[in-house]
Amino acid sequence: MTAGGSAPPSQFLRSAFWAILTAISFAFMMTSVRYMDGKFDAFQIVLFRALIGILLVIPLVSRFGFGTLKTDKLPLHVVRTLFALFAMATLYYALADIPVAQAIALTFLIPLFTTIAAGLVLRESVGIHRWGATLIGFAGAMVIIRPGVIEIDLPVMLVVLSSALYAGAWSSVKILTRTDSPAVTVFWLNVMMLPLTAIPAAFLWVAPDWSDALPLAVMALSGWSAHFCQARAFEHSDASAVMPFDFLRLPLGALFGFVLFAEFIDIWTWAGAVIIFVSGYYITLREARRNRAAKAAAQIEN
Repeated sequence: MTAGGSAPPSQFLRSAFWAILTAISFAFMMTSVRYMDGKFDAFQIVLFRALIGILLVIPLVSRFGFGTLKTDKLPLHVVRTLFALFAMATLYYALADIPVAQAIALTFLIPLFTTIAAGLVLRESVGIHRWGATLIGFAGAMVIIRPGVIEIDLPVMLVVLSSALYAGAWSSVKILTRTDSPAVTVFWLNVMMLPLTAIPAAFLWVAPDWSDALPLAVMALSGWSAHFCQARAFEHSDASAVMPFDFLRLPLGALFGFVLFAEFIDIWTWAGAVIIFVSGYYITLREARRNRAAKAAAQIEN
């Protein structure tokens, strides 16, 4: 990092590369769930994702030893897992009936809900600028949903609920990563999801056939890839530096939805998505500046 808090050009280019892969992975993940068209219950899909996630984590665990998985924050891992589980489930239920790009547009609400959680739950200092940006972001959501103009259907509200739940998961991870490595948080997430999803999936089980192998594999692998690439993107650059690349999810989702499902996205969805995204980016930028100022102050004190 340079003295101004920004990454050198070479590091930023690497972060940008991983951020672009993150956006592509998220778009593939949501499109693959949409492609299954509600054949599988959402909890069964999350179960498949958890199983493959564990298989991908095992080689890393074997390399560094199972002792690295110890944690003193097991209850918080449970809380994080519950937030993430129901966030995925509500999003996957919605994707059976909602265009991919519209769902992606509403997931841009996650940073806004995270700001609310930071101020009201984590008791962090949230200034008037961030609260104002949050309100503007939710106004963008109203542009997409347009209550009173069109009927508000359940899938749309499920995506909004999913964004709020993802914010809870993000806030939990923010606390966990103070003491636990990302590998530890990913491991416990997938392990805890297995029994939590196996119970409902047992009652709602639909046997997959060979035609389901590809979309299920794409869903699980792209979901894992999205989180891995996101971690790599933030490794050498601030979130505010790489976050603009996250907007690529929307045109990619719109392209995949048009090609695979003949989905057309109206101007209101695009306009609302821009408002929400810009608000979220402003919040991220303000938080990054505040963190840099805090680090600078700590260095002066030391």
